[in-house]
Amino acid sequence: MLLFAPIRWAFKLAYFAVLASVVYVVVSGFQVVSASHLPTSASVVIPGARAVVVLGAPTDGAQPGADLSARLEQALALYQDRRAPTILVVGAPAQGANAAEPQVMASWLEQRGVPAAAVVQLSAPDAATGLSQVEAELGRGARVVVVTDAIDALWTKGAASHDGLSAVVSPAIGSEKAFYEELGQLWRQATGVAVGRVIGYANAPWAAH
Repeated sequence: MLLFAPIRWAFKLAYFAVLASVVYVVVSGFQVVSASHLPTSASVVIPGARAVVVLGAPTDGAQPGADLSARLEQALALYQDRRAPTILVVGAPAQGANAAEPQVMASWLEQRGVPAAAVVQLSAPDAATGLSQVEAELGRGARVVVVTDAIDALWTKGAASHDGLSAVVSPAIGSEKAFYEELGQLWRQATGVAVGRVIGYANAPWAAH
């Protein structure tokens, strides 16, 4: 019997490790949902940020998709309300028939009166890389207002802080949904936050959208 004791202990340790991991992810999920309840009014954002940062979303050819349009509307409201003097648009390069997200975003903003000089385009394959580029562009400690979907708020703040940015999230209007309506995204965000806190947000690319 003593011969099998180390094996039994190994199974017990593995069981408790898996159980602890599950609990950790579940707690992270609750935190993701809690952090998603944010006001969307531009007026609640304290002025003085270096830039509004818009994280990309899929385009429809040369036009922003519905999700990206909502983010751009929010960024425009923040800019017009003088929350920051510059808008940094961060997104994926051109893919197939879809134009590069930063170009689509910049064009959309300029068509609505934002001067081209006030829009900076940053191309990145995912949001984690994009936030690192924002830090390189603005400098460590820069205060930014990040526009993304409500459920992305906790991961986004963590990733921005990891890159040395002081970020607040201003979610796109209409992006907050009941958690049961976006369980897939909630799972990605919960696991992304859990992994990001331990080994770095750049190592959780599935949440960086």
